[in-house]
Amino acid sequence: MKKVLHIITSFAAVGGAEMMLSRLIQTQPDYKHYVVALIDINDTYQSALQCCEAYYALHWNGVNTIQSILKLRKIIKALQPDVIQGWMYHANVLTSLSVMGLHNKPNIFWGIHHSLASPKDESISTKIALVLSKILASQPTGIIYCAYSSLEQHQNFGLNNANSHVIANGVFLDKFQPNFELNSPTVIGFAGRYHAAKGYPYLFEAMAKLKDEPIIFKIAGRGASVENPEVKALFEQYQLSTNKVQLLGQISDMPAFYQSIDAFLMTSITEGFPNVLVEAMASGLPCISTDVGDARYIVQEFGSIVPPRDADALATAILNYVNLSVTEKLELKQLTRQRVEQNFSIGNVSQQYAATWRQQA
Repeated sequence: MKKVLHIITSFAAVGGAEMMLSRLIQTQPDYKHYVVALIDINDTYQSALQCCEAYYALHWNGVNTIQSILKLRKIIKALQPDVIQGWMYHANVLTSLSVMGLHNKPNIFWGIHHSLASPKDESISTKIALVLSKILASQPTGIIYCAYSSLEQHQNFGLNNANSHVIANGVFLDKFQPNFELNSPTVIGFAGRYHAAKGYPYLFEAMAKLKDEPIIFKIAGRGASVENPEVKALFEQYQLSTNKVQLLGQISDMPAFYQSIDAFLMTSITEGFPNVLVEAMASGLPCISTDVGDARYIVQEFGSIVPPRDADALATAILNYVNLSVTEKLELKQLTRQRVEQNFSIGNVSQQYAATWRQQA
């Protein structure tokens, strides 16, 4: 049984890369999995950790970089993995630095789960990691990106590796199930933390344009509450009603949220691979999304793609969905679910990772 050592920046936060690693470990019993988190590990991903042979946290803080590289090197020499899979910039870089000069190097694959739409807006730490990534990018056996847009952005930035792949993020199909009962009035859902990248001002402007239509909006996400002064100000600016716009804040049961709505809305101004669209479509929801990251590739003709920062286009696309017949809406539900079954199931994605790892340097 082959050993795969996963090296990730942190295995404690809720993020796309962390969730993908957790799902991958749980669907690959034919491998012995080990995890090293540069910063920290907690019980957020307990179900995945229970499937691991061992896991380690290095408590890296930037200042102790040399010590962390030496610790990582020691772990790699002790485990002698067949494959090392990196997850995110800092983990990729420290992995490549830690194996320099080692005999019998394992195959090393970097994993990049980040949109690079605007490098100048990244943190100083990320900028440093990007510069080092550009220098070291030819060393790993290959690089796995989670989005075609991310692959293009990073290659344009100068991350050159001839063996670059795109493997989309996958979902557990049994976790997300379609609800074939339609609401009246129509319920449109949105899920995303309150952050500039999520396009909240355009979301609220679009909802204001539709306040007289038979539509209810359910808005979920950390900070999506009138307790957030900025959200409260938007709510009051557009004179929205709590009968028409429900601010739910952060919710824990996303599958139930998806089952309570008829269509899903994403208003982001930047994304890489939006997992939320795949989850929504797995739940049988047509998606109305801005044209960011891999949204167009995910949604295709089973929803609507509109320009970012365009509330008029968002409102028009929402109304177009609302005005579909019941038959058309139910057909879209089936087609969106099929799209995910055929392309974004965790089983399918897991097989793609395994096939990539079998490649030789």
